[in-house]
Amino acid sequence: MKQNKIIGFFLWLLILFIIGCQQLQNQMKVEPDDTTTSVTPADKIFDHAPSVGVVFIGESDGKFGADEYTLNSAIINGDKLKVNVSYGGGCETHIFTLVASKSFLESLPVQLKISLEHNAMGDQCEAWITQDYHFDLTSIKNMYQM
Repeated sequence: MKQNKIIGFFLWLLILFIIGCQQLQNQMKVEPDDTTTSVTPADKIFDHAPSVGVVFIGESDGKFGADEYTLNSAIINGDKLKVNVSYGGGCETHIFTLVASKSFLESLPVQLKISLEHNAMGDQCEAWITQDYHFDLTSIKNMYQM
């Protein structure tokens, strides 16, 4: 008899736990209202195709932008540089420019000063975007071979 009461008590606790979890799950569902902004996969912020960046050889003096970004990774494969960057935005098209110095450093191995400049185009949105950019390094290779 005592064993049946214990089993009944734990069964009752299990039922309460299941009901509580179901109520919590229902509360976590977001119902659209007048302030909800919806986006579709066609919107630019979901465009995961790599973007092509511009390579500029010369002094930029910040003319290509000075907006903040995070460089997550950089990989050179053949004559292509692939960078993965993150930045705040989502409402405007952002432009990344790879700025390379006109002259190589006298070092071994040979080095070249470069910078990656970001122009957010005045984007005031605050989504955190992570995107790949590809840069064609052929112009830098040709400059080195001259």
